[in-house]
Amino acid sequence: MNSSAQPRLRASLALAVGLAFALPACGATDPVVVDGSDGTPYKVSATATFPTKQQVANQQTLKVTVRNEEASRTIPDVAVVIRGLQRKLPAGDNGNGKIADRRRPIWIVDEPPSGGQTAISNTWALGPLPAGEERSFSWKLTPTIAGKHEIVWSVAGDLVEDGPVEATGGDADGAFDVTVAR
Repeated sequence: MNSSAQPRLRASLALAVGLAFALPACGATDPVVVDGSDGTPYKVSATATFPTKQQVANQQTLKVTVRNEEASRTIPDVAVVIRGLQRKLPAGDNGNGKIADRRRPIWIVDEPPSGGQTAISNTWALGPLPAGEERSFSWKLTPTIAGKHEIVWSVAGDLVEDGPVEATGGDADGAFDVTVAR
């Protein structure tokens, strides 16, 4: 083979390999993420407790107990999402843009549910929950900012697409209006 044919051969080979990977994708749809529920929400009942009158720097316990009300299905990775543990400083209070992260804690998470850490900062998961069983999530929280605040909690069946759940005989989500005194 002469030296002038080698660059053309390499270019032709590169084009063929590229087309081999590109053509199967033509007209294909994006992959769809499906959670373990197969489209049918998991039936759960949950209860939650948290003192609604608190004092700054006085640790409190938030507890959410989730029961799987399914007859036979196991919830793949029962999780609880907590919103309201932090707030954003108003734009004018952020040191003229000198503060990299305007989020400030309203409650400090002193002790999360044991074994429940996830890569999602406001979500804790405790693994599979068999039919008819229950699992409790417990947080030790210390309030840092006086005032009126809201904590919102919700149950998820897994960490993919929030794993849909449906309340049966109890709640699947809720909120606490909390007053924190100085």
